[in-house]
Amino acid sequence: MYKRQLPANLTRRGATPGRWSPHAWSWDAGSPGDLPELRTGGVRVADEGSQLVTLALLAAPLEPPATTGTGQRWLDLCAGPGGKSALLSALARPAGATGVSVELRPQRSAMVADAVAGAQAWWQVRTEDGREIGDAEPAGYDRVLADVPCTGLGALRRRPEARWRRSPADLTTLGPLQRELLTGALRACRPGGVVAYVTCSPHVAETRVVVEDVVKAGERGRSVPSEVLDARQFVTDRDGATLPDLGQGPYVQLWPHRHGTDAMFLALLRRR
Repeated sequence: MYKRQLPANLTRRGATPGRWSPHAWSWDAGSPGDLPELRTGGVRVADEGSQLVTLALLAAPLEPPATTGTGQRWLDLCAGPGGKSALLSALARPAGATGVSVELRPQRSAMVADAVAGAQAWWQVRTEDGREIGDAEPAGYDRVLADVPCTGLGALRRRPEARWRRSPADLTTLGPLQRELLTGALRACRPGGVVAYVTCSPHVAETRVVVEDVVKAGERGRSVPSEVLDARQFVTDRDGATLPDLGQGPYVQLWPHRHGTDAMFLALLRRR
């Protein structure tokens, strides 16, 4: 659940700071649905790993360096159901940035709109194909989040039944889509801007293999040229310290048994 400063009435009910994210708060027991603040949008339920990868996108430097977000445009390319968009839109306002959330399916797009309710003055929700926005708005954004559709194997602790709905054939279907979405994100990102490629799956076929294929395509002139940043330095706790056990880099892999989060994968790329 995220909110940087939690209302006093929630702290009196036993809310404590999350383990890592400065925007995370938790309870040892109880149902979040019982909180009136959840129904009114004052707080939202979100995995702490999702918060960490979103914050890493905002922490990575732009070229040329930017001291604030003023004038920046941010994009959430695969926004449904809206948790990361809610966090991005909340942080955009004080930074002076504006943003757009894109979601293909109307039902999920409506969920995103609900998640960012109240931010319409600086945050837009559009029902579009994320693969096409880079052609419609080439180099139009400073920061792009591409939390792509995946097998969801990193979230089995919360959705254990998903293991019976997945098969190796899913990788064949999802792989091309993931590459297309990452390529679209790079097209939408301006030179010197940053793209975060995120999955809630630790499977290498959905993570580093996708990133490496897209980067190689750029090197060969068949796609957008980009470079991979070392994402580990941007995944930090509420005190600014780098999280332990993030892997050998340049990618970040979070784990339930090490970090208490979903098994989120993060790659940060800078468009050249």
